[in-house]
Amino acid sequence: MKKCILFLASCMLVATTGAKTVTVSNSDLSWERNDNGEMEARIVIGSIGCQNVDLNFTGGNQSKVPCYRVAIIDNGDPDYDYWHELSDWENILEVNSSGSGSTTISLHDCGVSSKVIAFFIQLDKNPNAPTQYSISLSQNDSNMGTVTGGGTYNNGERVLISAEPYSDYVFVEWSDGSSENPRYITVSSDISLTAYFKSKYYDFKSNDICYKIIGVSEVEVTQNKVNGLYTYYSGDIVVPSSVAYDGKTYVVTSIGENAFSECERMTSIFIPSSVTSIGHLAFFGCSLTSIKVSEENTTFDSRDNCNAIIETKTNKLIVGCKTTIIPNSVTAIGNDAFYWIEGLSSITIPNSVISIGEEAFANSPLTSIIIPNNVMSIGDGAFSGCEELSVITIANSVTTIGKYAFGFCEQLTSITLPNSITSIGGGVFCECTNLTSITCMAKTPPTLSATYMDVWDGELVEFPTFYDNGANITVYVPAESVSAYKSAQVWRDLNIQPISSENITLPKDEVYVNVEKSTADFSMPVSESANSYTLTIRNNGVTFCTLTFNSNGQLTDIDFTTTKGYELKADVSAFKFTVTGLSEATDYKYSFKVLGASNAVLKEYVGSFTTKNEDGTGGSVQGGGEGSGQGSQGGEGGSTAVSEVSNTTAVTIVNGQILVNGEAPAFVVTVSGQKIANANLKAGVYFVVVDGESVGVSVR
Repeated sequence: MKKCILFLASCMLVATTGAKTVTVSNSDLSWERNDNGEMEARIVIGSIGCQNVDLNFTGGNQSKVPCYRVAIIDNGDPDYDYWHELSDWENILEVNSSGSGSTTISLHDCGVSSKVIAFFIQLDKNPNAPTQYSISLSQNDSNMGTVTGGGTYNNGERVLISAEPYSDYVFVEWSDGSSENPRYITVSSDISLTAYFKSKYYDFKSNDICYKIIGVSEVEVTQNKVNGLYTYYSGDIVVPSSVAYDGKTYVVTSIGENAFSECERMTSIFIPSSVTSIGHLAFFGCSLTSIKVSEENTTFDSRDNCNAIIETKTNKLIVGCKTTIIPNSVTAIGNDAFYWIEGLSSITIPNSVISIGEEAFANSPLTSIIIPNNVMSIGDGAFSGCEELSVITIANSVTTIGKYAFGFCEQLTSITLPNSITSIGGGVFCECTNLTSITCMAKTPPTLSATYMDVWDGELVEFPTFYDNGANITVYVPAESVSAYKSAQVWRDLNIQPISSENITLPKDEVYVNVEKSTADFSMPVSESANSYTLTIRNNGVTFCTLTFNSNGQLTDIDFTTTKGYELKADVSAFKFTVTGLSEATDYKYSFKVLGASNAVLKEYVGSFTTKNEDGTGGSVQGGGEGSGQGSQGGEGGSTAVSEVSNTTAVTIVNGQILVNGEAPAFVVTVSGQKIANANLKAGVYFVVVDGESVGVSVR
């Protein structure tokens, strides 16, 4: 093929020492495709002799590949296709970002032609250039931050990359797991990295609910905050039991601190069974119409301040409303849990609770409260400011009552403190203006401070433990401990008197029983004619235990006929106690006797109960009140005062000893009502109690 040669007078030749400089403009070249499919162009630059050539190129187009192989050739005869090459074709001209480039061509085998041609072939890339790789950077959310350092780099080059979070966000890590930022990368291949950012306030969001990762596979619900401002949840919120994030599934186990506080437009919330704790002030300032809990699917009334801290050990979690029921899964009621809840008039605390936090119910309109068995501590100010609170029942497990725990309870007139109490904080009854009677069952006077200090209206104020320094308060204590109280600090300034039945405000003719899985709480009636009392609990006709109390309802004797070594807790306060160690879902019968002089039976109350199942369901009580039904835990009332002797085949006599269903009862009673040992019985008539009935036995 005949080659076209363009003669240009505009080519500039500059004489230099040892080399000639030739400048060629891209606009002077005419490009065409050759037989090999390559783009080529030629230009006549004239005779240059045998000097080397410094070839400059200008006007390059960056839209084209700016790299060329260049040769200088000597064409002795333009009519022929023979070109005598004056270069070795190894020269590469690479155009820079300004469209210019240069190369030096060393001539050899110089000819004598008067026409010298510069010959260009366009290349895809410079074959002599170093290998290059790309660094591609991105971010998980462009609204959270930006990345720098991406681009094309030579092999082996050390490159600095960085991730810059915006306000309210933080950098977490790169997609390769590195948390170094900024960081250097040595380029050896193409690299693609994603920078992960997260909110300062939550780790991720799913279905408009924000979560924080708190464990390997656990998350808690958190506040939603964007650009420094809270975005409040609204409408009907359904918290899932699990949520997926970044290819991993997390279990939702907690509602975090302040998570839903001030969410005035949130109308309801469903909490799954996976949730085991609610953080401080989690629902403070809400106007919820309902809170639903998994499994029971129970709906509760609205309240203004749903600010609960509740820690559970299983899966039933209930946040209190106007009338609140806390299930048996709850183990602790935390600080401020039900603080200042308008409309909260009553609450039931289960036996599973072991502690009540500071100001847990402060300033709430409660009228009565029962602190159940197993609670060991009542926090500072737990019921302070409950101006309507008039009835307080404290179980015989509480050892510590915090400072000002019942302060400002203006309707409180009397209170009984159990014998388990060892420490009482200062100001516990400050400003209880109507308190006149305290019954303290502890034989050793609990430690008690005379005052407590607190900041009031910006000033440090000292509050006395008793209103008017206890001038109108009488303290009833065990008879044997009167002198100890009269010698103890703070107590000695009060009117100390021995406990008598007149101090006990219990129904005269009822036995109250409350059952759980392994416990039964008893409240016994008071009789002015009683010399002592006994309570016997049986299972399948076999005595489980017998307890004896004096006329003031204090436990004086415990007799376990079982060999299982069960624990017994008794004398919660006078005429109240708890039996621990019962079997779950088991039927029991009880007999409560009022004994006069010489242990004569003046009156007897009988009933039965069934303990709850392992999951806390079930349980029932029947009987307990003479002539009137008690009813509790789903049972029906009714009682029997035993006055007639009935025979039973379950009672036998072997070698002068009475056996009930093959086992010896704890004791037997003579016709006169005297308790005697069950061994080597002489001839005569004796009585035992079988399933709540007195049974007469004749020994011959």
